[in-house]
Amino acid sequence: MAFFSREYEVFLLLAAPDAAPLWQAAQWTPFAASLDGLMAQARGKAGVRSHQYNPKGKPIPFGRLGWDEKSHAKWTHTAATTQARFMTLEAWAPTWTVCEKDDQAPDLFLALANESLLGLAGKPLQFGQRLVCAIATDMGPEADATLRQALAQLAAQQGAVVFAHTRRQWGRAAYGGFTGAIQDMLIGGLFQPDDPHARPLDAATFRETWTLLDLPHA
Repeated sequence: MAFFSREYEVFLLLAAPDAAPLWQAAQWTPFAASLDGLMAQARGKAGVRSHQYNPKGKPIPFGRLGWDEKSHAKWTHTAATTQARFMTLEAWAPTWTVCEKDDQAPDLFLALANESLLGLAGKPLQFGQRLVCAIATDMGPEADATLRQALAQLAAQQGAVVFAHTRRQWGRAAYGGFTGAIQDMLIGGLFQPDDPHARPLDAATFRETWTLLDLPHA
């Protein structure tokens, strides 16, 4: 099986503009705990990378990050965090280096972005955070259900304006390799070229076909 041809259940969550940021430790810790069991089922340990910047715009180095309490504490924000501007987070289980070595896409993938740092400063936002999570279908229906439940609870807590699902391969064959990978969806693959904050969040706004999911009561 080619790297890109593995099938995935993919979930999208667009949080309400006033939702508490998932990169806050108080928000991330319980959400991460709800995924610990899935991360443990992966064929190797997870790797995490986060792009954050100091007030002068210089990247903040975190060193090697995994999926554990010590690593979470390094990059998440608390009331004492004043010199970090969170932009994105990515988690691969197993790590991207293992995936490359195995020539197999990850068992579980997660990507998070801070909407306020992706476009024009001060513009009105329809959503404040975007989160993409994907789990390989061959991980089984129980794993899919666990991820779906964890995300549904998060979507309710965040008053998600969009909580949706699609099923697709990791990427699409192109030019002897592949393109349109799930890892590229967060920034460049979710929306049509127009500003998603300046148009209705309907089917025409998205590049792919998504099925909206019901939100449980928070």
